[in-house]
Amino acid sequence: MIQSHIKKVIVVGAGPVGLLTALMLGQKGIPVDVLESNAEVNNSPRGLAYGPAAVRVLHRAGILEKVIQSGFVAGSVAWRKPDGKFIIGFDRLDTALEGLPHTVILPVGSLSALLADEVQNYSSITVHWNHRVTKIGQDNGKAWVQVEETLPGTAKTMVADFVIGCDGGTSAVRKALFGGSFPGYTWPMQLIAVNASIDFDKLGFSDAQWIIHPEHWFVIARIDNSQLWRIVYGETPGLSIDEIRTRLTEKFRKHLPGNPEPEGYTLRSVMPYSVHQRCAEKMRVGRILLAGDAAHLNNPMQVGGLGLTTGVADVGSLIDCLCGIHNGAASLDILEKYSEIRREVFLNNTNVISTANFERIMQDAEGIAERDPFFQLLAQTKTDPQIAASLAKHDLSIGCDMSQFYDIPRMIDTATREDDSGRKTSLSVARG
Repeated sequence: MIQSHIKKVIVVGAGPVGLLTALMLGQKGIPVDVLESNAEVNNSPRGLAYGPAAVRVLHRAGILEKVIQSGFVAGSVAWRKPDGKFIIGFDRLDTALEGLPHTVILPVGSLSALLADEVQNYSSITVHWNHRVTKIGQDNGKAWVQVEETLPGTAKTMVADFVIGCDGGTSAVRKALFGGSFPGYTWPMQLIAVNASIDFDKLGFSDAQWIIHPEHWFVIARIDNSQLWRIVYGETPGLSIDEIRTRLTEKFRKHLPGNPEPEGYTLRSVMPYSVHQRCAEKMRVGRILLAGDAAHLNNPMQVGGLGLTTGVADVGSLIDCLCGIHNGAASLDILEKYSEIRREVFLNNTNVISTANFERIMQDAEGIAERDPFFQLLAQTKTDPQIAASLAKHDLSIGCDMSQFYDIPRMIDTATREDDSGRKTSLSVARG
């Protein structure tokens, strides 16, 4: 029997995946409670790039224009030698793909802040800050969470039709489902993510680049148009922040392209991270679901923020499923298909590509353009538009329209678009 009319969804985690999930459910009139253990949005330096599959979900949520206004559309990426010399890259990421930008840049914290403001426009969405989930449970008809409130220090139980864990790599929801099991591995290094004001434009740098070297590799990406850049590199695990900062000066002086002295840049933040390749054994257990980093983790060394893009694409697929259930077009069985497909996307695509990209930059840069198959493929895109089109199609395959698995013909949504005169008109469209 097909269930319909979802009365409440609980989303655990007020990061970009959780808030985007809440927003898109709220837009469908589905009541949502968002539970966040912190007092405010997390602004630590993390992901900042959204590839084609994520761009489409942001567009569907009606916030892409605001994201671009707050950030920017990426124009180019490159792989470079240790001295910054160009090896190969993409020089037209600003070219529209199916009418939308290929890659958009906005730090995760800024996107979360944008979404936190956006959800306030919907009376059906309530964000509960300082609410830490301590336990979850479910039966055939509902799911629930036990929550501790930091202030006034009380505990309560909240009930909903579904609980969605979007609470990041240390997810309390995932741990409640699977204990310490999170299949995969941790890389034998820590990443240091640095936000710094520095003039890389004088070196002719792209919006993002990978500096190839067996030990002193870097990822250098533009954060905004004010000479603020993200610099990521590997470091020995276990160092304190003070030790990292002390070693950073010498690292930049000797190995960062341009060899900047401390007076040539201003550090805005320095944050160490562990690096993982992991995926939960399931993304659905009954009425409890996982999305984003709560479900899977991978290193950030890839074009278009593949990990972040995969998490946002999870949201698009999950919204399809829940809206189908809400409208009576799908049964709960579609959630098992969600788990199957999203895990498959991660394991066979995101994980494989991100691992290969990380290993690629930890090599000798000399002759790599000739010996690396991916670089050879990139070179062919310059003269073969079919290869370029194939790569673009692959970028979109990170997403999946789950309405194709509805039990009845796809629901007809009412969408709005702007005609050439800028006037908003109503348009009936079939999803998919």
